[in-house]
Amino acid sequence: MQSLIAVALLLMAPAAALTPPTPARARPRTALRSIKVTYIEPDAAAEMGVREWPFSDRKDGAEETVPAGAQRYVLKGTGTVECSDYAGGVADDEAQTVGPGSLVECEAQTNLRWRCEEGQFTVLTPSFEDWTEYLSTVAILILFFGFLLANAGSFG
Repeated sequence: MQSLIAVALLLMAPAAALTPPTPARARPRTALRSIKVTYIEPDAAAEMGVREWPFSDRKDGAEETVPAGAQRYVLKGTGTVECSDYAGGVADDEAQTVGPGSLVECEAQTNLRWRCEEGQFTVLTPSFEDWTEYLSTVAILILFFGFLLANAGSFG
């Protein structure tokens, strides 16, 4: 009985339902991982204004997702930097060696993973990117000066 039902369903099905789907074409991967590492002499870096960029520390294994056009200047520390399509992903390219004076430029949005040989990296960025530290510092200053202003009469 079951075989009769299966035969009936096969005979009544349109031809398009019985043909196997065409294999999907492999989509080319988008270049979310292109980075370029160059060495800049300290004098040339100073002329670019790199020494005035805000700094932050990167420990071994630290990851960050950066937009296209992002730059990172390594002031201190040696090791490698890897890039991948997403956070926690496997590196797409070979790790690039970086050290003091290295400028890492990201051509497209990517995730960077910093690997230190010892200690940590001190990395300079063109703009202040960690707004949580900035905002907390501003909030503490506002509270401190508000406290001083509110208690100005009781100090003397």
